[in-house]
Amino acid sequence: MFSVIFDMDGTLFDTQRICIPAWDWAGERQGFKNVGKHIPVICGMSDVGWQKHLKDNFPEMDVQKFSSEAREYVVKNLVVKYMPGAEELVKFFREKGVKLAIASGSSQGSIKHHLAEVGGTQYFDAIVGGADVKNGKPAPDIFLLAAEKLGAEPKDCYVLEDSPNGIRAGHAAGMRVIGIPDIAQLSDELKALETAEFKSMYEVLDFFKQTVII
Repeated sequence: MFSVIFDMDGTLFDTQRICIPAWDWAGERQGFKNVGKHIPVICGMSDVGWQKHLKDNFPEMDVQKFSSEAREYVVKNLVVKYMPGAEELVKFFREKGVKLAIASGSSQGSIKHHLAEVGGTQYFDAIVGGADVKNGKPAPDIFLLAAEKLGAEPKDCYVLEDSPNGIRAGHAAGMRVIGIPDIAQLSDELKALETAEFKSMYEVLDFFKQTVII
């Protein structure tokens, strides 16, 4: 039996797009325009990773203040919901006895909060957040730890990801990667690392129903 590891933002939950106006708003408060355009680049990174990206690109930015204000915007405006088809896919896997994990660059607190918001806590056997590993995506650490917590071999795991960093991490972990792009476009180089790529979780569900023997 295989196991499945979900990325969270932009893959399992529709919680990524709001980061663009949040970053624009927080950036403008310090005089920086269109900071949100960097979101597709940092998708999947841990807090340490994307904060370093901001420091490199905006040396004069107070990154801690920016982070706090962007988070404030998200907390006020975010309504947590599954990506279309994701809840059906999760329930299908659970009915078939497939072990599931979430491996996200977000914090454990954010992951648990989002799961509680949609009533999905009981579906997942393991949760790994960005602070749980030394190296964030695109390093494989987060997926390898998720597999370890599931008691699964990496070769027996599918990774569901929307971001370039996540796809690279899943491939580096020796797992089968399924890409479901959200706000970031996937290059031919990235597509070559995938087992398959789909436009929605509904298509992923069809793939497992029709192609993968459970």
